[in-house]
Amino acid sequence: MIFNKKVMEGGKKNSILFLSILLTLLFVQSPVGYANENDKTNLPHCELPLVITSAGQSPGVMIVSVLCKRNKIDHDSLNLAKVEDLTSKHYRTLIIVMGTSAKGLEAAGIDMDYELDRIEKIIEEAKKQKIFIIGMHIEGEARRGGTDEKAIGLVAPLVDYLFVRSDGNQDGRFTEIAQKHEIPLRIFEETLEINDLLREIFQ
Repeated sequence: MIFNKKVMEGGKKNSILFLSILLTLLFVQSPVGYANENDKTNLPHCELPLVITSAGQSPGVMIVSVLCKRNKIDHDSLNLAKVEDLTSKHYRTLIIVMGTSAKGLEAAGIDMDYELDRIEKIIEEAKKQKIFIIGMHIEGEARRGGTDEKAIGLVAPLVDYLFVRSDGNQDGRFTEIAQKHEIPLRIFEETLEINDLLREIFQ
């Protein structure tokens, strides 16, 4: 699908307005629902350079970027990262934030089919370059169902490590994927916990 340049430019401006709203999400405690059986899962030790992208254009990618800045973790946040972006810079770690937003897709001037195709190609290229891939689902139950499941179904089985907020895993889907594909899974209770996890894996 061809990008709508005007819509994309408008989306970039709107993202600034959304930032203050997104920051409030960092301090909202998620409901305790799914037992964290993965507290002792060893965290990966990741290398820079780091690039962050979205699978579904939800606000989650912005939250992760803000937390990286807070921890002084140098990174590129590219909502619409393409294969060319991976080939132009020697990234060592790729974070894909799963979560679908109809408004986000509209602002980017794309549809979900385009988004899934983009992400599939990104993952394929990352594996060729042996880039460590982290899949994150940090917005909980609000990003489950509908097109969110398509993003999860594509990304989660192909990453090297999964970080998932507990209320997004109440049905155990991420646990099932992690077990089936032998992917380390860290379940956390609150979005703000990502702050400490990022600091630890990029120490």
